[in-house]
Amino acid sequence: MTHQNEDNEKTIWLTRKEAAEHMRLSPATLANWASQDSGPEYVRIGRGRVLYRRDDIDIWVEHQAKKVA
Repeated sequence: MTHQNEDNEKTIWLTRKEAAEHMRLSPATLANWASQDSGPEYVRIGRGRVLYRRDDIDIWVEHQAKKVA
């Protein structure tokens, strides 16, 4: 098994609803951000299925943190 395959097996995919729950937001907020080309990265599968990698969400949230003086 290659290293890449091992990483793929560990990837946790979340639906928009699950991603919103993980971030304590509404799914509508994530949909709005996506329409504005903002927010965490996502993948669109087919016509309507949207999936988020949990790691991408966590990285995106970390980058949103503001430094406090």
